[in-house]
Amino acid sequence: MTKTLLLNTGFGWCGTTPYYETLIEEKYCEKYNCKEPHLLQRVFEGHTDISEYISYHNSLPGERVTDFSNTNADLPEEFIDEIAPILLKNFDIKVTMIFRDPVRRLYSLCNHLYQTRTLRHRVHGTSIQYFRYKLKQPVASYVRTYRMYRKWFPTYTIIMEDLWKNPEKELPKLSEFLEYPVENLYPNVYHDGIMHKKLEDQWTDKIPLSTVAYMMARKELEYLFNEWLSEFGNIPSSWC
Repeated sequence: MTKTLLLNTGFGWCGTTPYYETLIEEKYCEKYNCKEPHLLQRVFEGHTDISEYISYHNSLPGERVTDFSNTNADLPEEFIDEIAPILLKNFDIKVTMIFRDPVRRLYSLCNHLYQTRTLRHRVHGTSIQYFRYKLKQPVASYVRTYRMYRKWFPTYTIIMEDLWKNPEKELPKLSEFLEYPVENLYPNVYHDGIMHKKLEDQWTDKIPLSTVAYMMARKELEYLFNEWLSEFGNIPSSWC
């Protein structure tokens, strides 16, 4: 029997871990299914080939397996075009993409990098200064990644804020796409601000983002919001 492969193709610091833990607790997939094998990245870099990716997921128990590798969001479109027909011959593929307010996602990412690496010893000074520095650099495009996967696979977009704020409305829609009942959500630090088991990687925003800093960043990232508006017709009301 052909396995269902659920690809969650982005993005880091958007609640991918509590989403993954939700599927584990709801028994959508097996508990010991590795969250982020990063095998497609290894295939792209030439360290292995697509047959290893297929063999790995077929070796996992259960009729549904997942790949939540955040690096899948950054793969080149040409590479996805190359491997997609091969994957479709071997799996029943579904793609979910979980998105968060781009400003707050970048702020959490910057805090993570600042706290876990040696950035504090560089010229950027404080974490908020590093955040301002990163605002001037290219930021990952939600729409680019969405289009890249939607071209080949059934794709469902999740707005992180809406899912945890209004699960009664959002979970039935997710369940319909997955063809599997998802009735309860795992806690999300980015939603309730409380530390929870298995979510240590979310515990980054120890200093809240001020309204002034948010509006400054929103202006810098306006091109991402406009890109989203052009693709989807509206900007989530929770992104403010």
